[in-house]
Amino acid sequence: MDSDRVPKYTVKTVAQMTGLGAATLRAWEKRYGIPRPARTPSRYRLYSDADVREIRWMAARVAQGVPPRQAARLAADRRAAGVPLDDERSVEIPALISDLRTACLAYDEEAAEEVLRRAATILRPHEVFRAVMLPAVAQVGRDWIAGLVNVAQEHFTSGITRRFALRLMDLYRAMPGLRPVVCACAPGEFHELGLLAVALELRRRSYPVVHLGQATPVDATLSAMERMGSPVAVVAAVLAEHLEPWIAARAAVRDLRRRLGTTIVWGGPGATSASAQRLPGPIAPTIDEAVAAVVGLLEGSRR
Repeated sequence: MDSDRVPKYTVKTVAQMTGLGAATLRAWEKRYGIPRPARTPSRYRLYSDADVREIRWMAARVAQGVPPRQAARLAADRRAAGVPLDDERSVEIPALISDLRTACLAYDEEAAEEVLRRAATILRPHEVFRAVMLPAVAQVGRDWIAGLVNVAQEHFTSGITRRFALRLMDLYRAMPGLRPVVCACAPGEFHELGLLAVALELRRRSYPVVHLGQATPVDATLSAMERMGSPVAVVAAVLAEHLEPWIAARAAVRDLRRRLGTTIVWGGPGATSASAQRLPGPIAPTIDEAVAAVVGLLEGSRR
């Protein structure tokens, strides 16, 4: 057995080592599955050095403001990902994702910014967004659906991610003389981070982008496309039902395409219904597919 995991400490000793009461240690084990001490033949608990590190890490997260149940889940996720619990400055991507989640669940913006600065030492800015921030916010979203985090924590995480993406948009200059790509969420659609990722990838490639954001009405989006003469637009929907107003307006979509040559790329998981409803334009369920579709259309129009 790895010496780090050899059971050796009694609950009394671990309580003294960690500053936590024995009752707290037993409660965490019963309620959250952390720690997971071995048992002697007489059923006495024995803790290893690895157990003690896990307890200390979880206690530090609780002191930071993370509820014990969530701290236990974060510790378990780090263990499953092979991220050392005693490495608080890791630049491994699984650790960065975990540390960003931890900061967001504690509503700690300063700590979140520190994680992003750490990520920026190994990743380019847009890679920080795609490889660290989006996976973190996706996991928080899944935990919210499962009832493991509350809506305020989910909104805080999404808000930090959105602000970071908008800051990145300002880093990249658009090629002059090109008409902008309009990016808008379908009516009722408030999940805009995937769309922001598409907008950021296009801006990084020097294409001008006008990002209209969440829950944009159909007539407003069509008006923006026409006013700017956009050759391509992206309309995003995570839920298929949010495309229903666009389906009802498909005659206007065809008219705009006939008059201005504007093509709408239907992005997001909900976009698969666009094809079934005969909405004109490519279907792109993922970020990379949407970017490829838009770039292909733009490059084709310039030839």
